Amino acid sequence: MTTPHLTLTNLNAGYGRAQVLFDINLTITTGTIACVMGRNGVGKTTLLNTIAGLITPTHGTITHNGTDITKQPPHTRIHGGIAYAPQGHETFAPLTVAQNLTLAHHATKRGPTHLIDHALDRFPRLKPLLNRRAGLLSGGQAQQLAIARALVAHPTLLILDEPTEGIQPSIVEEIETAITDIAAEGITVLLVEQYLDVALRLADTVTVLDAGRVIHSGDRADLTDTQAHTLMAI
Repeated sequence: MTTPHLTLTNLNAGYGRAQVLFDINLTITTGTIACVMGRNGVGKTTLLNTIAGLITPTHGTITHNGTDITKQPPHTRIHGGIAYAPQGHETFAPLTVAQNLTLAHHATKRGPTHLIDHALDRFPRLKPLLNRRAGLLSGGQAQQLAIARALVAHPTLLILDEPTEGIQPSIVEEIETAITDIAAEGITVLLVEQYLDVALRLADTVTVLDAGRVIHSGDRADLTDTQAHTLMAI
């Protein structure tokens, strides 16, 4: 029997008086890769920020592992097993790769120290760069570091916003492989991905947003490539 890991019920959210999300209902199963897609400006990042606790919903509930987290602050959600790598390859630029990973581990205080080594095993390209400042990394290297930092928080739910945006193809392949391996370990992955081909290769389930509403949600296996392209063009 499948286990719901994350459940959104009638979720509404936005910025001040500007409502962005309207009655979002979504259930993500433990250990799967759930991909949220849609054109620019339809509410994908707002959805992730709301799940991470950066935006407070105006209505509805968020349930994580059976616990209502709707009103929890971000740090409580992190300690509860939610890790977020936002869009834009965010790292601490003045710090080295090693310092970025160590700081993330100390800040979350989740899991053993060897999780840093485990995260680096997912991104071996970073191993020779441990003493390089994050601000001197390429975009692809910085994105790998951002995901690795999220992993050392020992998450049960990993949220990734556009992890392949602006990345060279060789590193996109490495990131795809890492995401697949992460899910195989039992970590649930919630992914916003603009590149349709990448999304369709990775996803177990696909949810499409348009104007802040869900217009499609279901198993990837039930969605043809033609249907996916049509939904993205709405």
